[in-house]
Amino acid sequence: MTTEILRVARLSTQAQTLILKGENYTRLINLKRDNGWNNSGAKRGRLEIIAEILLFCDRQKAKTSIMYNTNLNYGQMKRHLKDLTLKGLVTQSNGKYVTTEKGYRFLELFAQLNNLLNDVHT
Repeated sequence: MTTEILRVARLSTQAQTLILKGENYTRLINLKRDNGWNNSGAKRGRLEIIAEILLFCDRQKAKTSIMYNTNLNYGQMKRHLKDLTLKGLVTQSNGKYVTTEKGYRFLELFAQLNNLLNDVHT
């Protein structure tokens, strides 16, 4: 009986995490669109680049795909992936990268910070 309750609790936690990921993903996509992320000619900061990589790696992605979709050269992409892997924000398996729970938490906090800063400027 106790194991059954724990199993249901674990499933509901996983379901909540998936819902949260979906909400965050939508919020981050809107944030990227509405706040000028990746505007042509706009200089991105380090945190914006990290957020773009984490957002793009919601499913397993190869280095080449990450490089082209985040508009980085090979050296920049390699350096960012190494840092993100060491910090536990992405994980690598069979040459492909995917965002971890810690990475999703970063994205959530990054979105909140951007919203807070936009509220201050408006």
